[in-house]
Amino acid sequence: MVDVGCGQGKELRQLAGQGCRAVGLDVDAGALANCRRANLSVVLARAEVMPFRGASFDGLICTVAVPYTDEAQVMTEIGRILKPGARAFFCYHGFGYFLRYIFTGPTFKMRFYGIRSVLNTWFYWIAGKRLPGFWGDTLYQAYGPLLKYYRREGLQLVQARTGKRFLGCPVFVYHTVAKG
Repeated sequence: MVDVGCGQGKELRQLAGQGCRAVGLDVDAGALANCRRANLSVVLARAEVMPFRGASFDGLICTVAVPYTDEAQVMTEIGRILKPGARAFFCYHGFGYFLRYIFTGPTFKMRFYGIRSVLNTWFYWIAGKRLPGFWGDTLYQAYGPLLKYYRREGLQLVQARTGKRFLGCPVFVYHTVAKG
């Protein structure tokens, strides 16, 4: 199992507690140092270029890491490293996540973050790249583009659900996919 965007290792600890062998991947060297102190197996790397052999994992967890990556490249890497029959479990930011910031953020800075994240996502869908600099730091994920990535990479959506909603839009989106 691989945990893409493992951060401080919360899911890695849970997997280890269930007897599962797992490796975490993240770009935060400090977080990975904490994982190593807890004897968790981790790798410093970007999700867009994972240092693993093809078809080497039978499972994947990715909890809110995709919004901070080039989602198209990440999906290509995920399709590459998963074995046939493998399952992947994702949690994404939905549109409602940023609407919440825009309409209820307690500071102008937080509201502005929501606006620029929405604009960045729309720009990414049209141009295939992020806005430059801090303008392009975060994306939200939507059903249509995700399905396109899944099909392209030989992944099949097995289950889709949402958590809480804000103004009728999902705050978080949860997908389970299987490698064909």
